[in-house]
Amino acid sequence: MNRARWFAIVVALQVLFLLGWAAYHERERASATVVLLETVPVDPRDLLRGDYMILGYKIGRVPAPAGPGTKEYGTPIWVTLRPNGRFHEVADASWAEPEHPAAGGIVVRGRVISRPTEATLRVEYGIEKYFVPEGKGSPRFREMVVEATVTASRRLAIRRVLIDGAAYP
Repeated sequence: MNRARWFAIVVALQVLFLLGWAAYHERERASATVVLLETVPVDPRDLLRGDYMILGYKIGRVPAPAGPGTKEYGTPIWVTLRPNGRFHEVADASWAEPEHPAAGGIVVRGRVISRPTEATLRVEYGIEKYFVPEGKGSPRFREMVVEATVTASRRLAIRRVLIDGAAYP
């Protein structure tokens, strides 16, 4: 085979890999459970990354689970969410993935980002940064809500941000 043919095969394999990866994640999110989360934004600007909002969530603070486990930075933690009115809130937390969550409970995976001495732990879920179109910045609003999906792998992903009930941006 000549060089041009090998080059075309390598490029085609890379494109197929990327398309397959994107299709897998889109399929996982399309079939995921949707939850509403109470949100509080902060509006930083990064010259290299552009405009984005750092979002804080009510579910970002959880009681430290009982039993054997570590509270060290970066430790995985499983949080059970239950609906309470419009929003989902923390019902329980554990160091191991629960096999059978309580009725109506949705289990999500996070990681500890607080000091090991605290009784209430700060947890990060990977949905704390939301990039916005260039020049939009943080909007003015009375209420900001994040509609998130919970994938089969127990990960949260932002589906959309709602500003005063309307999709943003």
